[in-house]
Amino acid sequence: MEKWLDNLKKISNGRKAGKCPFCNGVNTDYKCTIVVPESRLGYMNIWCNDCKKAFHVSRMQVPEDMKTDGEIPKDIKY
Repeated sequence: MEKWLDNLKKISNGRKAGKCPFCNGVNTDYKCTIVVPESRLGYMNIWCNDCKKAFHVSRMQVPEDMKTDGEIPKDIKY
């Protein structure tokens, strides 16, 4: 988890995932999924499209301006 902390901060501040903490690539992305619409509770996945490393954040309140569209790649590794 510690490797992804900088990415979490970047997403929180500017909504960009930043460089991959494993391969240093810039081809990273994230997606939030809302499970309980009334309270905007859900989870988030962050991943690198190059090395396929990923991180999952569970049970979070998803802010209005966080990215909720797009597909999570099937071949990522948590």
